Amino acid sequence: MNVKQFLYEDSTKYQSLKKIYRLIYDRGPITKADLQTITNIKHTTLVRIIDELLTNHFIFESGLGISSGGRPPVLYDISIKHGYIIGIDISRTHTTIALLDLKLSMIEKYSLTMTRVHTPDIVIEIIIDTIKNFMQLHCLTNDELIGIGIGSVGPLDRKQGLILNPDSFLSSGWNGVHIVQSLEKEFSVKVLLENGANTAAFAEYIHSSDKGNDILYCISGVGLRCGMLVNGQIVQNKTGVASAFGHMIVNIDGRECICGKKGCLLSYTSFDSMKKEIFEQITSGGKSILPIDQSLTFEQLIQAANAGDEIVENVILCSAHYYGIGIANMVNMMQPDQVLLNGPLIYEYPPYYAKIVMTAKQYLFDTHKNAVLFKKGCLKEDAVPIGAAALLLNDIFK
Repeated sequence: MNVKQFLYEDSTKYQSLKKIYRLIYDRGPITKADLQTITNIKHTTLVRIIDELLTNHFIFESGLGISSGGRPPVLYDISIKHGYIIGIDISRTHTTIALLDLKLSMIEKYSLTMTRVHTPDIVIEIIIDTIKNFMQLHCLTNDELIGIGIGSVGPLDRKQGLILNPDSFLSSGWNGVHIVQSLEKEFSVKVLLENGANTAAFAEYIHSSDKGNDILYCISGVGLRCGMLVNGQIVQNKTGVASAFGHMIVNIDGRECICGKKGCLLSYTSFDSMKKEIFEQITSGGKSILPIDQSLTFEQLIQAANAGDEIVENVILCSAHYYGIGIANMVNMMQPDQVLLNGPLIYEYPPYYAKIVMTAKQYLFDTHKNAVLFKKGCLKEDAVPIGAAALLLNDIFK
């Protein structure tokens, strides 16, 4: 039996084996004595299970623990050589395909910029070809590919494996995309679909050493996506729309949003909203190093801000102010332990992040002000595909 067959096995015969394997996966390297303390399984039964896991090369002896007076105990850990997972990030600006081992370390990654030519059919074809290239490059067999996790822009139909009708894609055709079915048919593995903000939040959760199981995770860029973990579990809304938070009203008489209403958070935080405001100020006589050009990129915006362009700086900080208000509203309602922020401006223009946190704290309930930890996401652009792979593996374990 290979590790893929073992992980997919759901008969009662393998329940004890999988229980010990999962504990070694989560807590390894770990000793036999610690496993017995956690599980209360009889010593003879535990020895038999460990021997079987060793014989099948699902685990290995990774070293020796600290002696308590006698012979040092053997440490056990999972073998990562015979199982691999694909993590995918599908957003409005890019699609990333990553190959990860069973411990979720990234081995290979390929990213493409989404343009007007990147219809669903073309993107799915690129994803399939990339996975096949990864497998060929690392001499992987179909038995070694455990599954595929996808973190995507919503709305989604998770049960049917569909990307429904997300807005703001440059290409047409992103409506009712059978992404899961296409990949399952090609690779004959389990494929999991979840919104990318949730997969990113889960990746940061399993990666972080900070205490707190309730996490609000926000990705700001072309749009705004937010995910939420409660007790370490992702919170799923019915439609998988991570961008719904962007339509929270933060200024009742404010700017018009793409949804048709006024004062939505998105109408202040999206790249298009900032670009529009900058162009309006330049047209009205303001001086900026930026040209009025619809092809303006995030990189150019950040370069202008770091160069001291006053118009750009003011627009970005105004955006950060309303973003902070929106986050305060979410924190007051959901009461997370941590707020993690991700996005180009978060990492590359420090005053933006600082303004968001300062404003958010101003509008928090007094009981929350010192109880919430604000941080930048540690995994940056890798959070979505890593989290997608982690959720896939977690689902298989269950």
